Amino acid sequence: MNRPPNDDKQGGTALYVINLDSSTLAMSLDVPFRHELVGFTVFRSRSFEHGRERFRLHLGYFETERHAEEALSVVRKHYPAAWISAAPESQLGSLDNTVNTEFRLLRAAYARVATPASAPTAPAPAAAKVAARAVVKEPSLDAPSRAPAPAVPPPQRYAVQLEWSLAPLSGAHVPRLAIFEEYHLYTVRMLREGSPQQGLRLGFFTSAEAAFRVAEYVRPEFPGVGVVPVSDREYSRAIELAQQRALKGTARGAAPDSSDATRVNPKR
Repeated sequence: MNRPPNDDKQGGTALYVINLDSSTLAMSLDVPFRHELVGFTVFRSRSFEHGRERFRLHLGYFETERHAEEALSVVRKHYPAAWISAAPESQLGSLDNTVNTEFRLLRAAYARVATPASAPTAPAPAAAKVAARAVVKEPSLDAPSRAPAPAVPPPQRYAVQLEWSLAPLSGAHVPRLAIFEEYHLYTVRMLREGSPQQGLRLGFFTSAEAAFRVAEYVRPEFPGVGVVPVSDREYSRAIELAQQRALKGTARGAAPDSSDATRVNPKR
């Protein structure tokens, strides 16, 4: 099996989604056909149209429009007005409520947290660089006042959803695939189908196409793998955990054990 390229910027074929519903209110991500399809994920998009906030519920991702049409016959039994379109690329999320979701880091990609990929170094100096990012300069009293720059929306990121489990997940029970070393491996714990479940995710990617290639690569180990868009809050939580682990490793004078799990209190 050829290993997929890890260049997220590399172009690829456009992906498709099935649009399930549209509403001015955020709808639940639970869908009645969840067990009728394999390897797909449900997520929401958020946009403003004619001055009003609008949410859409999507099912994806499909490599070709023909594959989407095959799934549409199943979906329309529950969503008669469902339609196919190109995959949206911004304001996406795949968790009902990140505030009430527990995040847990299983393995971190140290080089991606703190150092450029072209200049790999030992984790300890890199972690020091992470700490330096937290320093905030106070504005000079002599500096001229400037109008605040318009807010720039954060870039959309994606993760590979490896599996869902009713039982707690630990790094010791996850296959040690070499490609995992280049990404952050983490879990999300949330209520799903009325029961607390843990989802195992691998991130992060700047395009759905790049995540899709990695998902196909690991499918022999994770048959139900899919691609999920992640909110900026989810991305920030996982990166925060990785930075905390890197700083702990620096304090100990060695890289932390990647099998240790680090927790964060989502309500802090």
